[in-house]
Amino acid sequence: MADDPLSGDLYIGLSGLNLGDAVIEFPYSVKLESTYAYVMSPVTLAFAPAPPGGHHPAPWKSARGGFGQEVTAQLTIPFAAGEDSNARLEIARVIVFLLRLWSDPSIVMPALSNMSFSKMAEAADAAAYIMVLEHRPREFALGLVDDSKTTASLSWVVDHFPSALKLARESTEFRLAAHAMSSGQFIEDTALILISLWGALEAIFSPSTSELRFRVSALISSYLNPPGPQRMAHQKQIAELYDKRSAAAHGKQKHASDDVLQTFELLRGVLIQIIRDGQVPTRSHLESRLFGC
Repeated sequence: MADDPLSGDLYIGLSGLNLGDAVIEFPYSVKLESTYAYVMSPVTLAFAPAPPGGHHPAPWKSARGGFGQEVTAQLTIPFAAGEDSNARLEIARVIVFLLRLWSDPSIVMPALSNMSFSKMAEAADAAAYIMVLEHRPREFALGLVDDSKTTASLSWVVDHFPSALKLARESTEFRLAAHAMSSGQFIEDTALILISLWGALEAIFSPSTSELRFRVSALISSYLNPPGPQRMAHQKQIAELYDKRSAAAHGKQKHASDDVLQTFELLRGVLIQIIRDGQVPTRSHLESRLFGC
């Protein structure tokens, strides 16, 4: 392999997804299947600076702490799927985003490798290159009440992957919203989570800064609901959530955990609708929806 250890096929280890014997096929010959590994990164300390081009001299000391995560599934991104490792990693991130959006929000991708996890046990030491991806704890952990339908839900992920990948490559608003949705659980402060999620919603529904509260809440409710009492009630609920966002942005903690959860659910509904439509709503489309044209 070339100097770049990620110049070939990529193997993404996933945690929290149990597939059994199922093998899920995606476009570009991407494959999702079961595996098992435990990725560990223990803490080791040295106590003197390293010489130029060399290693830190002894003594070294092991310490408690570090990172450890189960890998229960593997996403294989073949070399031909993307022009370079960044393009192949983008495919992986879009698929993991869709898995969290639709199948199970607790799925994490702790590590990436240049070698299948199932082959590492028989490989020579240091033959596998591991890049740690998501290792921070989920501070606002989302999960399923019932995970019995997770495997069956993967067909939606496969069907909507082309639309989501196209949107991620062409729309900055979609990329921001997908990133906010996917990474929000890892943000330590709930006020920052609210600001992040609402920043993504504002980018889609109100590029103007005037009358943000009413404009954003009205446009979102009209995008997600047909005309009628349900739309009006949803607009009022969204406006109340926006008030919590505004308080958080100004250092006033007026929100509760349920407000954060509802905002996640709101952004989730918007993203699902965008993916189904295959496009981010334009201003004219939103105004037509708002006024029933």
